[in-house]
Formats: sequence, C-alpha cells, structure tokens
Amino acid sequence: MSVPARVAADTGLAQALFAPRAVALIGASADPAKTGARPLRYLRRHGFSGRILPINPRRSEIDGVRAYPSLAAAPGPIDHAFIMCRAEEAAEAIAACGAAGVRVATVLSDGFAETGPAGQARQDALLAAARAAGVRLLGPNSIGVIDTAGFTCSANAALELPDLPRGGLGVVSQSGSLIGALLSHGAARGIGFAQLVSVGNEADLGVAEIAGLMLDDPRCAAVLLFLEAIRDRAGLVALAAQAAACGKPVIAYKLGRSAAGQALAATHTGALAGDDAMVSALLADLGIARVEMFEALLEAPPLFTSGGPAAGRRVAVMTTTGGGGSMVVDCLGAQGITAVPPPPEVAALLQDAGLPDVRGGLIGLTLAGTRADLVARVLDGLMRAEGIDAVAMVIGSSAQFHPDLAVAPLPRFAGQPRPFAVYIVPEAEQSRRRLTEAGIAVFRTPESCAEGLRARLARRPPRPEVLA
Repeated sequence: MSVPARVAADTGLAQALFAPRAVALIGASADPAKTGARPLRYLRRHGFSGRILPINPRRSEIDGVRAYPSLAAAPGPIDHAFIMCRAEEAAEAIAACGAAGVRVATVLSDGFAETGPAGQARQDALLAAARAAGVRLLGPNSIGVIDTAGFTCSANAALELPDLPRGGLGVVSQSGSLIGALLSHGAARGIGFAQLVSVGNEADLGVAEIAGLMLDDPRCAAVLLFLEAIRDRAGLVALAAQAAACGKPVIAYKLGRSAAGQALAATHTGALAGDDAMVSALLADLGIARVEMFEALLEAPPLFTSGGPAAGRRVAVMTTTGGGGSMVVDCLGAQGITAVPPPPEVAALLQDAGLPDVRGGLIGLTLAGTRADLVARVLDGLMRAEGIDAVAMVIGSSAQFHPDLAVAPLPRFAGQPRPFAVYIVPEAEQSRRRLTEAGIAVFRTPESCAEGLRARLARRPPRPEVLA
C-alpha cells in the first residue's frame, strides 16, 4: 500500500519540529513566575543541546542566557520559533520568522478562532502571513512540543518533572493540558513517550501530518490521539493508510459523545465536534481504534503493538482473586465480550494441579494454586489454544505482598501474538511498574481493562474503499 504524499516522510520538517539545532523564544520573560519564562527553564532542565535564543527587546540576558532585541538581531540559522507574544502581534512575529529562515513556528498565543468571528479573522491573517513567509505553523493556541530526547519547547507545567519518561508512544492532542496529564501519569506508572504535541487550532500543521511524522520515527511504536474535533478527514484517511503500511497502531480518544461535550469542543478550539456515531464509524473504517475511557488510552497500547486482527471476541480470564476476576468478566460481558472456559488441555492441567473448579468462564487459582510455575503453564496453554482471541490475568493481594508468585512469570508473555491484559486489584505500584516496563498492558480498573480489550478486539484493518 503506498503512503499518500501529504503524510509522507519530511525529515527536514521533523527535525525542525522535534530536534531543531536552534530555537528562538519570542516573548521570553525574565520573570520566573510568568508563563513566558517556562520554555527556557524547561529546555535547560531537560537537556536541550541546541542553541536557545530568547527574544526580548527589554533584556540583554535572561536567566544567564544572552537575549536579543529582535529575531533579526539573533544569529542564525534558527529552525524553530516559539511565539509567546499577544495575538495581535503574532502575524508580525511570523513574518520575522520567514525573514530569519525559521522553518517551524509554534504559536502559544490564544485569541484566535476559538473566540469567534474576530478571532477567526485574526487566525486567517496569521495563516496568510505564515504561507507568505514560507513558515510551517503549529497552533495557534498550542502549548508546545515535547520530544523526550531533549526538545521540551512548551509552557506545560508538567515539565517541572525532574525526568521525562521515555518510550515508544507518540501523542498528538487538540488539548494542550492533556499532554501534560499524560506525561505525568506516564512518569508515575513507567509508561514512556517519544513525542507529545499540542496542535491547538490546527491553522496549518494538524493532527494527521504530525502523527505521520511520528509514525516515521523508529522510536515510536504507536500513536495516541486526543481529539475534540475532526477538522481534516482527508488527512486522517492518509494517516490511516500510512499506519497500515508501517504496521503501527493509531489509538484515539475523542470528546463529543454528548451534546455537552460537543459544545465544549467548539468553544475550546473553534471547531465542530461532529456527529459522534459518524465519527466512530469513520475511525472504525480507517482501522483507528477508539477507546471511550481516558485511562484506557494510556494503558491499552501494548495490546495493539503485536498480533494481527482478532477473529472474534472471546477472552480467557484467569484470576488469583474471585472478586477481581468476576468484576472483569462482568465488565467484559457488558461490552458484549464472552469470557470462555479453558480449553481441554488447560482444564486437564488445572485438574492435575487440584484446581478443577471453573465457574462462568472464570479460571480461578486458589491461594494454594498461585504459584509461579503453574501461572506460567496455564498462561502458556491459553496463549496457544484455539478458540481464544485474548487473555486477561487478574491478580489480587499477591501482587502487592508476594510478586514472586503471580507477577514474576508474566514479563515473558509480553509481545505475544495474542493480546494479553493484566488487571492488578490492590495498590501494588511496584508490580504495576514492573509489568508496564516489560511491555504488558496493565490496567488499574476492571472497566478500563474490559474497554481496552474491547477496542483491541473490535479493531480491523482499514477498508480499502475508504482509503481510495
């Protein structure tokens, strides 16, 4: 399958966006309490190795870094500019970027299309200035770009973190604050990211083009989308074709399931959220998995990074805790997913171990049966058996107090062709992090576990006629 040109690799754009050699901070502030002071602080905190050029006509130095009165006075070349001036001054700043040879400008300023007709006119003028200057525009109303390799050009307060969790997830969000929420959750859970980008109003660079750049990055194993609206259907179609061609999943969480959510999306970004049923159908036709719980957006990606399309909706659920396992079976049933009994070879293994009792599709291990060797053998049998589309493991208090029993054998099941989900019932953060860092989908609630499995089992390859 050929990749449409609009999301084909553009290494020059990717470098300017994610790994520039020099960045200008237009409107940088010397007051550490102000938003305009954050990007300089965060770039230095997280090890940006390029040149940082604060632009402030009233300062010759900011936090020990030489400042310049204008972009024209700053030494080049400059790949990226972060514009923090007032909305009325943004178009002039973009023109200055063009004159200085800046390739990409991120506009933090708000007061554009999200504010109504006058703001839309201001945004149209900003885009016209960018096109005339030959500058690619991210935003306006973008909180910035985070590349965990060191380019943290953002005003998001989550970058106060001492260290950033690095990993294989790319994030493109129409909400600026959500990239910080994902980053902080990831840092707490051992979930790592390659890049996180806030697209703001998408006057120029949008969700699809930026996600396409992430798919081209070998660090990125999957792309997560936080959507308030779908502004560019053709771009999304092209992105789906690219994702299918490179074998990397795209997973989306979209606001707008209710009328209230649609109204909030419109006021936040200046775009209509659209009919939710039509959005779900479009995403399904494109092979883009939609999750309906924010927790699942963060927790489910390992389910998608191995294996092909599922044949059905049959899940084997093994548990060390009757109550926790029952909750998962119940949540799966509410999603229309069947919890299947063990196949004959696994049932024989359980009987030999003195554990013949399987009720309602729940494969239960008693306290005596929670042994590392038995857990591994039962899981191995479930992974190989016919008639099973996914496997879920539910672990009780042993995850917190005796991780050598049910947790220790699980890392070797990461990356199996059959999706594998783990729900840990107690607050066992060490075990959660251990399994997460091994590449296993670990869930904090039975609902998110069931939702992640539903999204994975429902995902199909994109329909060729939709991509045509």
